Amino acid sequence: MAVFIDPATRKPILTADEAGEMLDIDPSNIRHWARRGELTKIVESPRRVYYFLHEIKKRNKEASATKKKRGGRPRKGLQEG
Repeated sequence: MAVFIDPATRKPILTADEAGEMLDIDPSNIRHWARRGELTKIVESPRRVYYFLHEIKKRNKEASATKKKRGGRPRKGLQEG
């Protein structure tokens, strides 16, 4: 896997598939975050779309913290009332 450097910012950029494999994230999550405007998308062509690695790491960390804070669903048998 080759990591490219964006010439304008000098920061590493990857495709969603490469970043997903590297960080153990589903690539569809990365694309979803970009559609929602949470990540910067660099479009070279319709088949070559890159994302900044530092933005993906930051967004994934935020998502993990939110998920941990929220906790899980209560079990059906343990509900009061």
